[in-house]
Amino acid sequence: MDAAASAPASRLPLELDWGGIWTWLLGFALVLCLGLNGGGYDQLVSDQVAIAAWWVLLLGVAVGALPRTRLGPIAWAALGLFALFLGWTLLSLTWTESSERTLVEVARIGGYVAIFALAVCSRGPRGARLLVGSVASAIVVVAAIALLSRLHPSWFPEGRQTARFLETGRERLSYPLNYWNALAALIAIGLPLLLQAASDARRIALRALSAAAIPLLILTIFFTLSRAGMAAAALAVVVYLAFAPDRLPRLAALAIAGAGGGALVVAALQRDDLRHGLLNATARHQGNEMLPLVVLVCVVVGLLVAALAAWLTRRERPRWTRVPPGLARVGVGAVVVVGFAVLLALFASGRVGNAWGEFKEPTGGPGYGTGRLSSASGESRYQFWSAAVKEAGSAPLTGTGAGTFEYWWTRHADVEGTIRDTHSLYLQTLGELGIVGIALLGGFLLLVLIGGGRAAIRADGERAPPLAAALAGCVAFCFTATFDWMWQVPVVPVAMLLLAAALVSAGLGDEPPSRTGFPIGARVGVVAVALALIVLTAIPLAATSLVRQSQEAAQADDLSAALDDAQTASDVEPFAATPRLQLALVYEEAGEFDRAAAAAAAATERESTNWRTWLVLARIEAERGRADAAVAAYREAKRLNPRSSVFTEG
Repeated sequence: MDAAASAPASRLPLELDWGGIWTWLLGFALVLCLGLNGGGYDQLVSDQVAIAAWWVLLLGVAVGALPRTRLGPIAWAALGLFALFLGWTLLSLTWTESSERTLVEVARIGGYVAIFALAVCSRGPRGARLLVGSVASAIVVVAAIALLSRLHPSWFPEGRQTARFLETGRERLSYPLNYWNALAALIAIGLPLLLQAASDARRIALRALSAAAIPLLILTIFFTLSRAGMAAAALAVVVYLAFAPDRLPRLAALAIAGAGGGALVVAALQRDDLRHGLLNATARHQGNEMLPLVVLVCVVVGLLVAALAAWLTRRERPRWTRVPPGLARVGVGAVVVVGFAVLLALFASGRVGNAWGEFKEPTGGPGYGTGRLSSASGESRYQFWSAAVKEAGSAPLTGTGAGTFEYWWTRHADVEGTIRDTHSLYLQTLGELGIVGIALLGGFLLLVLIGGGRAAIRADGERAPPLAAALAGCVAFCFTATFDWMWQVPVVPVAMLLLAAALVSAGLGDEPPSRTGFPIGARVGVVAVALALIVLTAIPLAATSLVRQSQEAAQADDLSAALDDAQTASDVEPFAATPRLQLALVYEEAGEFDRAAAAAAAATERESTNWRTWLVLARIEAERGRADAAVAAYREAKRLNPRSSVFTEG
């Protein structure tokens, strides 16, 4: 008898799927890290994550550890389209209004490409299930922290910082992403993933835990009061049920978890101070009441779903609960037909037209509290979108350059206010990168959705439900990106890209081939591209870090250090306006007005359509006693932002 076979079971070596562990940790760590750091919106955070992703991809490809499996045609096509979109963004440096802003976008999109490529190349056995589970787990942690910050705000003092710069959203739950719509979008992505685990996980305990988390997510998204986020969540659940097989058990799990979430929302509606995000004693008392109620409801939901799973596992299901695929498709078709009929009825009644009219109005708003959920107010989105269309019309093929919508808006705005983003990924891409840019990005997203839907339909057995959940999560992102600046909050697109990686590689077999890694020529190419993107990302990262150090030193009255940091930032990023502007401000503080004027003039040369640089130059020229130069710079600033209250008041 073989010695290993005769050894006690307790002494047998454990065989761990290190590749599977890596895949799970990749998704979990990325979403959690970004989610707990303001969603990754801070450029320093997103650039550091991007550089780390490029290094991991570079090293993995260089040593032949990546890709773990061969890449199929859909995966290659998706990578190619996304890489071409990055290349077009990089090429826009040759025509952009701001090289500094465009390079920031190159770094952002480069990080997304690295993460997507890393997820695709890391796929192994059970890749889709592992990525779906890891993203869902991270979203649950982020949502739990968000909810705790509302129920017990004293535990998270930093959670109040959103109200410092977004006064109108004080009542809406934003922490830890610091933007309510982004938090709602992330939860919308996570809900179908949890529903999949609650009805399809191999272990009953995992089904129970997944179901128990759903009421928590429902209450959290309610506190955001995000109309688009809630609609995206509902759409994602419908898409999941439409593409997943054997829907009745999933509907049962959804009914149990949904009832629990509904009960928590009803309880929250009865606690006005807590619902409005107040910080008084009444709100603290109501938070203390809600916390044990949340725990109780989640536990009950988990136990009920566990009992349902045990019953389904140990007993033979009645034949009527197994709906034939043909009949199921008929049912889904009937739901679609009914939905279209409802839409037609709404059009006929004039409600859609009235809602569209309300959406287009630049004044007013959606109201306060839960009243906003019944409002169709677009909060000036129609004006933002119209400006983006006109921006695209000025340069249809190329756009004005990535990251430059703000400068177009300030020159051509229909209403007062300075904004940086269009509140629509697709229209902002059209305006900034033209027809070519939107064709590349749209092609990538359509390939993910169409290829993912095809893969979910064709998959059999246990492979279908995770793919349906991944598809639903991607649909939720694409929907919310229509109405908001989700692309600029990295945790949301990163969650989508991880799911997209599972979809585009779904057609491959579950077992990796014996040969892995790229040929040597391809490895050299990937390493070269990765090194180039690391450098391109490190430049704005270093410059931004130095500018912030200079600002901190200036606030501490250490003007010498402030000057050194600002000058170094200018040397690191010589084509950027911000370091020169900071240098001008420090020289101005030191009373060296001639040097300050020279630095400010250099900033205007680097961003000639940025009204702020001209306004600073006007002030410094006035301090130098050069009235004509000050008036000329002031007039240029006003021409670039004619509706600003800086120029209209007084």
